[in-house]
Amino acid sequence: MHRCGTVFEELAVEVMAELPTDEARREVLGLVGLVRADPRAWPDVRDPGSIEEIREPFGTRCWIQYMPHAGAIEVREIGWAS
Repeated sequence: MHRCGTVFEELAVEVMAELPTDEARREVLGLVGLVRADPRAWPDVRDPGSIEEIREPFGTRCWIQYMPHAGAIEVREIGWAS
């Protein structure tokens, strides 16, 4: 299985640093790992007319928004339900 590389946008890095526990960070990184294995498996949620392909998977308590690129994913946003 080929895994894509990962790039985190600055806001996503800030959110990761502010997650409440190491368990929360592991959950987010686990979801990122699933995405890296198959970046096009989640629905495209881009706004109508937008040219940027945005995909959004959900974990148990987290979600991410990312853009798939050739050989990498760009994590744009991370959300956490406390």
